[in-house]
Amino acid sequence: MGGGIGAGADDEHVLLRPTRRWLWIGVAACAGLAVTDLVSGELSGDPGAANIGGAFALAPTLTAIGGARWHVVVVGLLATLVALWTCLVDGTPPLTTLVSCAVVALSTAVVAVVAGVRRSHLAQLQDRRQAARTLQSAMLTHLPQPRGLQLASRYTPASSGDQVGGDWYDALVDASGATTLVIGDVMGHDIRAAATMGQVRAVLRAYAVEGGQEPSALIARTETALDALGLDVMATLVVARVDPPETPGGPRCLVWSSAGHPPPVLLRTGPDGRAHASVVPTSGGEPGPDVMVGVVPGSPRRDHRCSLPPGATLLLHTDGLVERRDADLEQGTAALLAELEREGHRDLDDLLDTALPDLLHGHHDDDVAVLAVRTS
Repeated sequence: MGGGIGAGADDEHVLLRPTRRWLWIGVAACAGLAVTDLVSGELSGDPGAANIGGAFALAPTLTAIGGARWHVVVVGLLATLVALWTCLVDGTPPLTTLVSCAVVALSTAVVAVVAGVRRSHLAQLQDRRQAARTLQSAMLTHLPQPRGLQLASRYTPASSGDQVGGDWYDALVDASGATTLVIGDVMGHDIRAAATMGQVRAVLRAYAVEGGQEPSALIARTETALDALGLDVMATLVVARVDPPETPGGPRCLVWSSAGHPPPVLLRTGPDGRAHASVVPTSGGEPGPDVMVGVVPGSPRRDHRCSLPPGATLLLHTDGLVERRDADLEQGTAALLAELEREGHRDLDDLLDTALPDLLHGHHDDDVAVLAVRTS
């Protein structure tokens, strides 16, 4: 599993930590306003009329954007003193001086309170995000390594920092010796989605370990159980079963079923020795996946089959890997296939470590979960 969860949390701690940069911004604002006041008084010939003492309230307000409460107080005191000084230098009437200084002091008190409350709320929000990500991390499976198969996975939280969702992957060797792979996404981007994901994962995992079932049956049983338990769940997922080869070193049979989820991607070497990546087709050319889990419980589910030759790589992923706000799904999928063909010669872990950053470009609006398996 990749280390994206911890990195995202560290980034949020940095964003929440007040910095002295905002203190110096407030000090610079005081200096700039003082110079503006003096220069405008000289240019107008009437310093009293040109006095901008009340405008010094801008300095603590700027500091409150990212500074701590004490930063705001320090800048506010400085702004009040400088406002008083400019009023005395400009010869401003006493009542006007009093009003200007009172405006600056009152503004400082208000924005100091607001800055403290806002930072407290941000800290609480960060704690909720971290709790959800810890929950997700605890539920991401330690992958088995079945004989003749290599498995690798990655999970990367949304780079925007405010989305924690229900993406997950799972893999297990069932009672029949086949390897069952699961990738899924519960709708939502909060701690509730992460908790719901845990319930879906647990139910599906309990059925899958029994073995001897088609992926479509596993999805149908899971959906029936969730409905019977009264759980309001909307999720997409793919369940795939990789059977042992019938003969040593021979191809394996892949059986998979999709509930509203992007289909698996297959990377294999063609007769020309070049890597070829493609979306795994549905059996019989039937278009599209079946409906999402939770939409219409009891909906018919289909299984699809294809052959996995030795050396082939199967990639299951959530939609965050290929969906972008500035590009459609087809473009994202085409970019994924091209990247796999370029980097497919790498070891499986190296392939994921190289391909994911290239595809995400350091920014993505949704969580990304990836599960890959390579036949030996």
